[in-house]
Order: sequence, then C-alpha cells, then structure tokens
Amino acid sequence: MRKNGSRMISIRQYRLTDLFLFAVILVVFELVVHFAYKRFGGGPLTFTFSPMAPIVLMVMMRWGWPSVFYALGDGLLYCLLNLKTAGFSNDWFAVYIIGNAFIMLLLLMTRFVGKERIRKKWYFSALFLLAGWVSVVVGRTVLAVCFGYGFVPSLVGQLLDVMSLAVGLVIILIVRRLDGMFEDQKHYLKRLDDERKEKQRRDTFGDEPIELDEQSLTALKRHDDDLYN
Repeated sequence: MRKNGSRMISIRQYRLTDLFLFAVILVVFELVVHFAYKRFGGGPLTFTFSPMAPIVLMVMMRWGWPSVFYALGDGLLYCLLNLKTAGFSNDWFAVYIIGNAFIMLLLLMTRFVGKERIRKKWYFSALFLLAGWVSVVVGRTVLAVCFGYGFVPSLVGQLLDVMSLAVGLVIILIVRRLDGMFEDQKHYLKRLDDERKEKQRRDTFGDEPIELDEQSLTALKRHDDDLYN
C-alpha cells in the first residue's frame, strides 16, 4: 500500500524483516569470529568471544520470545563450525544448544523490571547483559554436568568466555544510546507515530500551546478589562 508516494508496510512485515536482519548479523559475526580465530589464533587462545549474548538480548528487547531461536541457532552454528576439530557428539551439541537457551530467563527481567527501565538506565542495561551471560554459563555447565562432565572443569571452561562478557557490555552500552535500537519495537513505532502526529499538529496550528497558571489568567483578564474601560 502507498501513501503520499511512500510504501507502507505492516507491523508483521516490519518484524519479519527486522528478525531476518538480526539473524544475518548474528551469523556473519559468528563466521567472522570463527575464521579470525583460526587465522590469527596461532594455537590455543586463553580467551574466546561470541556475539551471541548481546545480539540475542537486543532481539529480546525488540521482540521478546522470538529471541530464543537466535540462542538455539547460535549454539547449533557454533557446534557445526567446530565439528571438524571437536567431532560429532550429541552431548556437546546439547550443552551449547540447550545451554544457550537458558538466556531466556532474562524474559523475566524484561517483565518485572520493564524494558523501558532497562533501556533508560545504563546500570540496568549492564546488569541485563551480565545476567544473560551468567545464565548461559550456568546453563552450559548444568548440561555438561548432566552428561557426566566434572562441575569444576565445565564451569572453568565456560568462564574462559569472559571476553564475550566484556565485549558484550561495550556493545550494549553503545546500542542503548542509539534511537530505537535497544527498545521494544511496538513501543518505538508508537512513539514515532505520536511524534509525527505532534509535528503535524504543530505545523497545522502553529507554535506549541503553552499552559498558563491561574495568576497569569487573572492578569490577562484584568488587561482585557482595561482595554474596554
């Protein structure tokens, strides 16, 4: 549908396009990190980095529950990319795929703390990322223990992913300052529509109306009376 020469899309089309773009971003980032690690690692590295947590949490802020598919998909992609070196193992796939899904616990934070408070306060944004990272570490560790791996080695292995926490914090603290990036998209679109309507109203009726207190109104009335006396 077109209006004033511009193409209008439905909220469903907007959501699907947005989710697709974030899926592409996640895949591209994982591929870049993976091949950069292989190219420049030069052997075992102490730290690794995954963009999963900040991207999944951005999608969670924007659209809510569909972000679970990004966590699951990232775990699957990670296992497939490392299939040649690590070999195929059902428990290894389960650790990363199901373990990643523990980040969905952060949906409770968006519900009880509120997306707007998380977005507007930098410390809530940082806590949101920290809690997401911890939930993934705990999820993977729990799954590893369930498959017979030692608790301490599993936990230490996941804590080596601390670089993901550091970089993820930087990413979240940056994107929260970009208009609409770290915001519920239904709220964002409604806000844009309200701003558009307000601008149209001002263009139609002139300057923004002002509010006068009772004292000012009394003074104006007295001034009007003086004109006619």
